[in-house]
Amino acid sequence: MAKSTLLLRQSLFHRPRRPVCSSSTVRSSTSPQRWKAAPAPAPTPVPLKPFVDIPGPLALPMLRHSAHVLPRIGSFHHAVGLGLLERLRVRYGELVRLAKGSRSRPVLYVFHPDMMREVYESRATESPRWEKSPLCEQRRSTSQCPITGNETNAIWAGIRMLFQDGALSKNYEKAFEDIATDATNRLEALRFADNALNEELETEVYRWALETVGMMMFGIRLGCLDGDVHVPTQENKTPEKTSMDDDTPDLCSLSKRSVDELNPAERLVRCTREIADGSYLMRSEDTLKSESHVFNKALKAFDTHVSLTDHFLTRTLKDLDSGITRPEQILLDKLRPLDRRILPLSSDMLLAGVDPLAQTALSMFYQLSLHAAQQQRAHDEVAWSEASKDAGAEADEMPYIAACVREAMRLLPATGGVVRRSKEPLAVGGYEIPEGTDIVLAHGVSSKSDKEWSRPKAFIPERWCSEGWEPIRASRAHNFASMPFGETCPATGIANTMLSQLAKKVLEKYRLEWHGPAPNMITTGVNKLQPPFYFVLQNAA
Repeated sequence: MAKSTLLLRQSLFHRPRRPVCSSSTVRSSTSPQRWKAAPAPAPTPVPLKPFVDIPGPLALPMLRHSAHVLPRIGSFHHAVGLGLLERLRVRYGELVRLAKGSRSRPVLYVFHPDMMREVYESRATESPRWEKSPLCEQRRSTSQCPITGNETNAIWAGIRMLFQDGALSKNYEKAFEDIATDATNRLEALRFADNALNEELETEVYRWALETVGMMMFGIRLGCLDGDVHVPTQENKTPEKTSMDDDTPDLCSLSKRSVDELNPAERLVRCTREIADGSYLMRSEDTLKSESHVFNKALKAFDTHVSLTDHFLTRTLKDLDSGITRPEQILLDKLRPLDRRILPLSSDMLLAGVDPLAQTALSMFYQLSLHAAQQQRAHDEVAWSEASKDAGAEADEMPYIAACVREAMRLLPATGGVVRRSKEPLAVGGYEIPEGTDIVLAHGVSSKSDKEWSRPKAFIPERWCSEGWEPIRASRAHNFASMPFGETCPATGIANTMLSQLAKKVLEKYRLEWHGPAPNMITTGVNKLQPPFYFVLQNAA
């Protein structure tokens, strides 16, 4: 193992060595011998059923599994995204198998939380790597990325354990609050006729998400929220789409300006939107062919992303070399033994964290805008907390704001399913799962299962509160039923803090309303609400 990895582990984990007792645990007895019953025979293990016995749709000739989603003739032609997964569960059960078909390996969909636990606790799976993807190609061609797979897994595990400690999140609360305040002020500038938010809302939310994740990683303000807010006019307004333009991605205002006009943070926002809108992190026919136009665009975008990440990393390391470490730089300080090899890790964290965080924020706004009573209670909690601080009293945490965040993530999690690849045979639900199977843990379906939740499709933040009505409490559901970012995501806990600070600042001054039809949901790597957005930002009474 590399020396830097050993130093990193020592810096991440500070656990006192347990004293070893040399005395035997067997105690002698002077009492007369007593009759001891013979131990019961061990139960005979139940043989595992073969993988081919798991139900699932047939791979038809020529068309394979795609025949099931063809218009009119396909049995699932009207279901997409999470809807398709729900239909698979209803028809085939808690385990659904897709044979190889046109793919190079079989797929197993897991819908029951107990079976998800079996997969996680088996330690026989790993995150799949698409070796022919643009991101892997970019990492191989960059000499500054010499981290092996084992080192990466150890680092992510250490970061995950750090974020499970609530004390670390306390270091970021003030910084996250300041970022949320700046983002809220920019939302006010987005309002036009009748206080409706203009088309730049999504870009502004991405600015907030990147600034927040950047603060967590580097401990500095990147500058994503600097500059004037883009106000659409007749000259620069994006034309409305028709049914023929549904596949055309929306360009944010940063893409309409020249690169020379943008600061490094704005260039990073622009690059992040390009990667998210182009689905460059997704495995598809275009992104796996090195001669395709999409592949080359993705490769260029990843090169730009790494160079911009390097810009901020270099600036931060210079600050750390001065000997003054701010509380927000605790994570980067822990990773300093890696030196320049932090670069790919930082880039991966920004790539993996910004898009899900931004889309979760939009989903949270949407749920709050539809439920005035819950929004009012959240506003009252914020007002009471601020009044307590003004009076000199120590304000308690705001559990209802946190409950609103968790309920929004339960209803529309950022990821519909987490993909794990079996690196050795394992048992799931009484079936033998062979090596090399892609296992999809469908948390987006289990989070709305009526077997786990009372009124599963209703927005009820009270289910996460200690005083909530017993039949609807979230504690009655399985621990693995709602995992918006999966069990292994290192930032699961701190994401709640980020979103809570944003909700707090917005609800402190405004009321969110939705004036329009319900948005469509699409799945392109993460679950997204599809524009246009019909948010109205009213002043609080």
